[in-house]
Amino acid sequence: MIVLVVFPYLGVFIYLISQGRGMAQRNSRRAQQAREELRHVVGFSAADEIEKLERPKNSGTISYEEYSRLRARVVQ
Repeated sequence: MIVLVVFPYLGVFIYLISQGRGMAQRNSRRAQQAREELRHVVGFSAADEIEKLERPKNSGTISYEEYSRLRARVVQ
């Protein structure tokens, strides 16, 4: 009875330890692919987004620090 209860949890625990890093990498890769597909469907590129960020920076609406933070997010 103990084997029937403990063995499945032990198997899941071992799987998560051995495959955890690979799952995180695959998840990150899928997210990046989804972002790229969305950019292609919508028609926006990183260059377009950076150009849009230049306008408020040049007018003084946002600071250089905010611009740098937003630009880093767009480039990701």
